[in-house]
Amino acid sequence: MKNKEIQMRTIAQMGLILSVIALFMAFYTSGVTAQASSVSSASSTLNLNVKSAIAIDANTGQVLYDKNDKKALPIASMTKLLAIYIVLQEVHDGKLSWNQKVHVNQATAKLSKNTELTNVPLTTSETYTVKELYQASLIYSANAAVVALGNEISGSPHVFMTKMRQTAKKLGLNSAKLITASGITNGQAGSMGYSSLPKKDENTMSASDVAKLAQDLLKTYPEILKTTSTSTLTFDKGGASETKMTSWDLMLKGLSQYSANLPVDGLKTGSSTAAGANFVGTVKKNGHRIITVVMHAAYKSSTDPSRFVQTKKLMNWVYATYKPVTLKKGAQFAQSDTVSVPYGKQKTTTVAVGKNTTVWLAQNQSTARLKGKAHLKASVTEKKGLKAPLAAGTQVGTLNLKTDGQSFSFLNGGDTLNVPIQINHSLKRANWFVRTWRDIAGIF
Repeated sequence: MKNKEIQMRTIAQMGLILSVIALFMAFYTSGVTAQASSVSSASSTLNLNVKSAIAIDANTGQVLYDKNDKKALPIASMTKLLAIYIVLQEVHDGKLSWNQKVHVNQATAKLSKNTELTNVPLTTSETYTVKELYQASLIYSANAAVVALGNEISGSPHVFMTKMRQTAKKLGLNSAKLITASGITNGQAGSMGYSSLPKKDENTMSASDVAKLAQDLLKTYPEILKTTSTSTLTFDKGGASETKMTSWDLMLKGLSQYSANLPVDGLKTGSSTAAGANFVGTVKKNGHRIITVVMHAAYKSSTDPSRFVQTKKLMNWVYATYKPVTLKKGAQFAQSDTVSVPYGKQKTTTVAVGKNTTVWLAQNQSTARLKGKAHLKASVTEKKGLKAPLAAGTQVGTLNLKTDGQSFSFLNGGDTLNVPIQINHSLKRANWFVRTWRDIAGIF
């Protein structure tokens, strides 16, 4: 009887222990799961009233939010960013100058008189500078102005379209389908359109590719912001085509959707019957710039603010959900690889961040949880390790960073942050005897 009581007590104790273990495991697992899914669950509750959207870090391309971002949709006048990329390229290459006078042909002048489209009036009897047409294209989204620039560069709309398609391919905008330089439909282009294509055809691209185009523009030609941040400007001042232009980007300072806590300084709107209202925006806050794209927001009229309301919502969500952390040059990570130095006086060394790099971490994350895997450049390696001697500060490869509890995603499709790495201390080469002994020891 006594043995039976002891046995029953032991079973009860074991049951209690197992219950405690199960509760602990459930708590631990739910905690890890909650950390890992905190950003994605918040993302799913953002409820942007758009067909697709994306938010990225302007420098690294880290994706901070995405919704249906790989689906190609009509982009309307956001197309002009690609045309302007080419204009800036031509200026930088010395093939075009800002003060260069541009003559407008009859077809382009006729397009500029179409009151159903955004335009500044152009005439065949007057010339306009490249800079004037560039500003009208970006600030007022003037359709004929960008066509005139394309003609000046390539001689005709169709040849310029070929150049735009080639540029899109070079930039990796694989979703792009391009019909017109300005973003209007093939039918609206009139005699400058394609007789072999339906009149309703228009340009399409995915939100992620629009973001990539904006990122490349800002990296290569950051001076574009001087123009895209301009709220009002007079076109052809004192000329026959004098027009006061007010930017369609209503988030700029002085316009109706401006918000002091979101100092937006670009980039481009786009709207059409098929596209609804689109906007690729950018803002630099606390030293860190992001790019957002919203596509097919409501569009009841040209003054409908829906795309900007949704953009504010997205930008505010990004800043509330993440914190931008700068990994400073020379910083080391406790959880990073130790790298071997086969013929060094010291057989191993640690690597450090090679240049200041921004990573956006969820609010509950810290850099202490970052883990890095080193990938060394072939030019500084021997026997699968670092070659000695090497001077302090030498760039030796990249570090692929991940973190527990948060998944990374980048425009290039990667899931790790690739950071240039260096060595903080010089590596000296071991003498001949030590190197020979290590080779012999390695054999056995």
